[in-house]
Formats: sequence, structure tokens, C-alpha cells
Amino acid sequence: MSDIEPNNETKNEGQPQQPRDRSTLIVLSSVLIVVAIVVGVLLWKTNILKSGPKPLALISGSGPAIIIGDKTISKADLNKQLNLQVLLLKQFFASQGRPFDPYSKDSAQIITQIKNNVIQGIITLNLLTGYAKQKGIKVDDKEVDTTLGMLEGRFGKDKFSAVLKESGLSMDEIKQQIKDQLIARDVYTDIEKNVKVSDAEARAFYKQHIKEFKAAEEVHARHILVKTPQEADQIEKELKAGKSFTMLAMEKSIDKASGAKGGDLGFFTQDMMVPEFSKAAFALKKPGQISPVVKTQFGYHIIQLIARKKAEVKSFKEIKPMLEQNLAKRQASSDLEKLVDSLKAKTKIEIKVQ
Repeated sequence: MSDIEPNNETKNEGQPQQPRDRSTLIVLSSVLIVVAIVVGVLLWKTNILKSGPKPLALISGSGPAIIIGDKTISKADLNKQLNLQVLLLKQFFASQGRPFDPYSKDSAQIITQIKNNVIQGIITLNLLTGYAKQKGIKVDDKEVDTTLGMLEGRFGKDKFSAVLKESGLSMDEIKQQIKDQLIARDVYTDIEKNVKVSDAEARAFYKQHIKEFKAAEEVHARHILVKTPQEADQIEKELKAGKSFTMLAMEKSIDKASGAKGGDLGFFTQDMMVPEFSKAAFALKKPGQISPVVKTQFGYHIIQLIARKKAEVKSFKEIKPMLEQNLAKRQASSDLEKLVDSLKAKTKIEIKVQ
């Protein structure tokens, strides 16, 4: 169905909004080593980091950058984390055809935000790994090796090593960071499994947000896609002569994915297809009805309606399992934030860099 689905936005119906802009969640986003490595590999592959520049030094000097209880994070180690985040940002700007110089005046505000996010992320990660140690939460080295092996296998050891060189991180440092983040993940998982959402809580949320559970109108259709109007006209003639729509789709449609299923696209809403296609499909009223030829950016379509579903509000019974799961995740995120806040309150934390 990829031939006619440029709109990849999805709606999270009935999903409670997650907490945002909190340092707790930075652990699971801003400093994710796996994501940063993947981005770095992409940069290496596309020659954005052309001749192997030296790792960045956005924090000048030497000595301690952050003190968390009895643990000290050096300025050198902080720079390595910042370097990974800048690689990610460079990729973003490069995808838009724009250069990004982290040392320029124009980038000062962005770099300040990156520094703040990374610092808070490092603090949060250290607090959670310390908490996990007290609680006996451990990650097997095999899981770390599996994660590392997955990355090396996907991108190749040589390219992977090149990214480490660009970031300034050693293999041992990468392994330790992967391990720490897997431990932080398991702290969250441990919290989540102990969250219980009552039927009353789920039902109350459902009633308060009933509009969010309205399912849009859908149609179930099949189509035949060809390159030229002449081909489409010929198919129209064959359909009028009584030839099977399904067989013609299998024989002649250039949308091979749906063509193999007789052109079947399943059910879809209006916003899932390009406008011209959706307009024609939703104009069909009776099962079996066939549209005129429809031109889109992909070619020429003939569409047949199979069934329709009216817009309707999903029942509580139907939505309950998903709703309970999402409410549990929201509560677990909130509980994780509270845990980190309490750990911060008990720990002497000093940030020695601007």
C-alpha cells in the first residue's frame, strides 16, 4: 500500500498525554547512546563528518564538570556526551540542507539547551543506576553485548568504530553507557509492573475524554494502479465487459503489494490516502461500485468499494485494555519522576560548568 500512502501521521486515540520537559525522561531520550550511535553512523555513511574531525570541546578546560554524591563526571566525559548530541543535531540540519556550526553565535542558544539536557540526563541516569544497585536491579552483560552486537551487525564494525572515534568514546565507555541505560529502563519497568489502574479510574478517564475515542469513518476498498490513462481506459472496458476486478488487479496493477491480494487495501480513513484517492473512494456508496479513473501522483487508479464503516464512538469495553495500559504508563512515568526528585533531594549535586 506504500504506493498510495504518503501521509504517515497516526493518531494516538485515547492515549493520555505523557509528561514532558522533565529531566527524568531525558534518560530515555536526549542521552540515549544507541540513538546517538545510529545517527553517528548515518553521518559517517553520508560523509557529513568527512575527514574525521577531532571530537568537539564545547566545555573548555579540565577537571570536574558534575559532582553527584561521591561520583565525579569530568569535563572530558561531558564533552563526549555533548559531541554525540551535536552529531544528532548536525544530521537534523543536514537533512534540511543546512550546515550547523556548534561554535557560532547563532547556535549559542541551541548549544546551551543541549548542555542543560545532557547534564540533567547524566544526573538522572547516575541517580537511577545508584538506586537500582540498592534494589538489586541488574542487567546481564549478555544483554549489553547483544545490544552492541546488533549495532555492529547492522552497520559494520569498521563504520561503528569510526563513529566512536568521531565522538571520542571508547568501546568500554559505550558498553557502560548501554548498560546504565538498560538498568534505567528496568527501573521504569519495575515501577510500571506495580502500577494498577482500577476500572473506576479507566471509566472516569473515558467519560472525561469521550471525544478522543471517536473512530473516523472508514472504507474498505481495492484498487488497480497503472501508469497511463490509456491503460486505465482499457481496464475500464474489461471491467464493463464483466472481467473480475480481483484478477485484473493481480495481473496489471503496478502496486504489487495490494495487487497480490487482488488490489485489496483493507479499511482506511480519509487522511490515510492522498486527497484525490480519498475523495474518489469515499464517494462510492454501495459495495461493488467502481469509481471513474482517478489520477494521483502515483499514476491512474480504478477503485472498487468493498464495505463502509460509519464514524462512531468506541465503547468503553472495546477501548478498556488499551486505555488501562496507557494510564499505567502515564502513572509509571509520574512515579519515575517522583523517584528521581526524591533521589535528588537526598544527594549532593554540584554542576561546575556554565
